[in-house]
Order: sequence, then C-alpha cells, then structure tokens
Amino acid sequence: MNLTFCKKIALGTVALMLGACGDINNSWEAKGGGYIKYEIDDDGPYTIELDKDDVEPPFYVNNSHRYFYFCSRISESERGDQISLMVNNPKTGTALTPVAQAQLNGRMQYVTWLRVKSTLQSPLISKKSTIKFDEIINDSLWTADLDLYFKDCRTGKCIDSLPPIHLTGRLRYWVPADER
Repeated sequence: MNLTFCKKIALGTVALMLGACGDINNSWEAKGGGYIKYEIDDDGPYTIELDKDDVEPPFYVNNSHRYFYFCSRISESERGDQISLMVNNPKTGTALTPVAQAQLNGRMQYVTWLRVKSTLQSPLISKKSTIKFDEIINDSLWTADLDLYFKDCRTGKCIDSLPPIHLTGRLRYWVPADER
C-alpha cells in the first residue's frame, strides 16, 4: 500500500468525523428541547417534539420554582394532539401525581390536560394518573414515564359516563447548555 493511498484514507476518515460532528451544537443536548413518545388508548405510537421554550424545569437559571411544567405545541403533532403537564417537586424513582389545577393570574385553571385531534382540552383525572421520573441528571436531562388519564371531551363536551382517555408514554428533555 503506498503512502498517498493511506493519506487519502486518513483525510477521508477525518472529513467523515468532522461531518458527523458538525451538527453536534444543533442537537437537543446543546440547544435544549426533547420529545414525548406516547400512545392514546393503545393507539400509536406518536411523537411530539418539545422546543426549549415549551418546558420549564425546576431550578432553571431563569426560574426559581420547584415544579416541572411543559406544554407542547399543537403544530408539532401530525394529529393535532397537545399535552400540558405540571408536576410539583419532581424526583426520581417515585410515582408522582401531576397537578390538575393551579391558580394562575388570580383564578383556578387546568394546568394538566390533553387535546386529542384538535378537540377540547380534556382535564386530568388525578386519582389514576402518574408520572415517574427515572433520570434527572444535573438538572439538565429529564426523562420520565407517563401514565395519565383524562376526561373524554372529544365530542365537544366532557362526558363523565365515557371511559377516560388513557395516555402512556415517555418524556425526554434536555435543558439548553447555556442555561444550566
């Protein structure tokens, strides 16, 4: 094997490595964001991407609260699904109940809800619902399993006699590198 051939292989390898690493600063780990992979009533899986501005983790540089909150954008769902979820004092290894309602701007509002195919917001059924964080790394990586139940409001009104909507899934979110 001649030296010129080896140089070409080495240069090609370096170019491939640089090309593969070129987008590393545009990854979720660097710029922030994540996704929710979920099923609704055993239908799916579906994915909604989360922008860094869709999520408020606790102890965040710009915040001084102790809750984890996200609200997905309906435009990120092919089906028109949207999820809003709040958990107080998240910690790993414990099944936590999401916050159903909270006082915002002086009045009680639903903070955990689901919109299926652009229908009405379906409020959380707290007694059955859990979120379990299994990974919180240096307040920069958050992963959790979702097991949530919501009232069925898909007909244009919430009907208590209908079985609840059951959402199961996985949340993964990275805090932007410059905000850790």
